[in-house]
Amino acid sequence: MKPYHDTFSRFVDLIKNRRKDTTVMALIIDSPWLPGYTGVNTFDFYFDQGTWMDAHIRVLNDLPGVAFVPGSWIEFGMAAEPSGWGVPIRWSPSSPPSIKHVPGGLEALLEAELPDPEKDGLMPVILRQYKRYGPPLAERGIEPRMAAARGPLAVASHLLGVSELLMAMHTEPEDCLALLTSTTDLCIRWLNAQLNRMTEPVGILVLDDLVGMMGPADAEIFAFPFLKRIFKAFPGLIHIFHNDTPNEAVYGGLAGTGMDVFNFTHRTSVERARELVGPDIVLMGNVPPLDILVRETPETVRKETEILMHKAAACGPVLVSCGGGVSPGTPIENLQAMADVVHSHTAG
Repeated sequence: MKPYHDTFSRFVDLIKNRRKDTTVMALIIDSPWLPGYTGVNTFDFYFDQGTWMDAHIRVLNDLPGVAFVPGSWIEFGMAAEPSGWGVPIRWSPSSPPSIKHVPGGLEALLEAELPDPEKDGLMPVILRQYKRYGPPLAERGIEPRMAAARGPLAVASHLLGVSELLMAMHTEPEDCLALLTSTTDLCIRWLNAQLNRMTEPVGILVLDDLVGMMGPADAEIFAFPFLKRIFKAFPGLIHIFHNDTPNEAVYGGLAGTGMDVFNFTHRTSVERARELVGPDIVLMGNVPPLDILVRETPETVRKETEILMHKAAACGPVLVSCGGGVSPGTPIENLQAMADVVHSHTAG
């Protein structure tokens, strides 16, 4: 697995130096896809070290030369951060855990203590797994180098409800801002706790689709300042932001949050994304994850990837990826077809 160091080094070099003369294929993969891809029970994937390790080694073998974001990611779907507030969690052998909203709503959340990633919810379990899995991952050259967190709006929406959160922005704006301050504080603590378990950290990944459900005026108040706080808290590290909700109206504001990489929706063209975020941000996308990568043939995937490669040449710097994360049910053959095209353009 040592060659993965070369792939990851090219990935980091492209981002830090804003390389327009080359590209790397980079994928966000997590537990909605990995257990199904390897044919294992979700419980075993989460809690059996051998099963988890085998899944990550298999995907590296099946997709050589592909960078994984954040890479060797220990996560429990959307449940990690909200679990710190004691939300009810429902488990399934075939899908990530689902979570219920906090009883008592916004008022109860404002009265609650800020969770401690070292003590509360699933977060200490994940941190312990990072500690235990670190040495065998390092032996294989795939030790974690990037921390990941759901963004402050995403966490708040899982605690309160999407509609309830968006409504509170207008009916209880001060309380909503107080909640987002708390979820932002937790995101920073959670990212720091993960980074403290890594020997050579290089970056962070923040995932938050809720900002794409807002107009630019609301985003200026309830989204951009909190994202800026998170990225500002980690100077010197790569900042990757995932938001695949189709809402181009917020792209300009997102460009000013401090992100280095923007993983965006396939519904926005690469050319349009470049126009909206400016010349300096690395675009990460954007082959359609469902309509093409899940539902089409490898030949169709190759054609779509060829189109994206030609666009990337004029819109760089670009990391070739999905327009979002890898969706459940994506055939490995389609990801391999995508990788074949990228490698054929970047060989040598």
